[in-house]
Amino acid sequence: MSDAMSDGDDHIPPEGGQPGDGDRILAAEYLLGLLSPAQATAFESRLTGDVALRDLTAAWADDFVAMTDEIAAVEPPARVWSAIQSGLWPEEASRATSIRTGASRNALFGRLFGGLAVAAMLAVLVMQSDLLVPGQPGYLADIASTETEAHFTAAYDPDSGALRLARVGDEAAAGRSYELWLIAGDAAPVSVAVWPEATEALEVPLGTELAGLLPGAVLAITDEPFGGAPNGVPTGPVVASGVVAEG
Repeated sequence: MSDAMSDGDDHIPPEGGQPGDGDRILAAEYLLGLLSPAQATAFESRLTGDVALRDLTAAWADDFVAMTDEIAAVEPPARVWSAIQSGLWPEEASRATSIRTGASRNALFGRLFGGLAVAAMLAVLVMQSDLLVPGQPGYLADIASTETEAHFTAAYDPDSGALRLARVGDEAAAGRSYELWLIAGDAAPVSVAVWPEATEALEVPLGTELAGLLPGAVLAITDEPFGGAPNGVPTGPVVASGVVAEG
């Protein structure tokens, strides 16, 4: 255990300096959740304005994720994919093979230690992109798949009522569009946004009712005809998905 865990906030140096050995320890402890709430808040405040510290923290997160390379993926609970299937294609809900899409093999959700490191990497990415101001309550989701190159991050800011999205994977194929859906429990999927061409970041205002469905909901990306699904009903396969968690 380092001094950062036993002493007070004096171990969080001011912004502007180059990361040293103390910062390397702090970054690792931050990612592992070993800092006190006050220390974590102070560290996050430095992350927003210190590029070198963000790079150092991201490097630690990469190292932690690499430690899980030899850990076998664990299949997510069947109820998760059943909920996605029932919401998107209710007429095919009884067919066991109908949800063999990219979303059905997302190994990120099945790794214990890896899940922690991935969540930490997502937090760093969100801070780098100014998607969510640290310290504010909100919700995050990593929308990804191990079978496709589609990858997005989502962060909801309750103060502004905006869902801030970032594309970190490939664009949709020519003549196609990615569409984001919110699936809350057994409810029908609700279209949140059709991803514009050549766009890496998008901000979508959410109404109070829709925002209230975020906790524990699934955000899913489908591959749709250009311009989005006709009549607001998904028609294409799920290429990425993620569960919304409190940030």
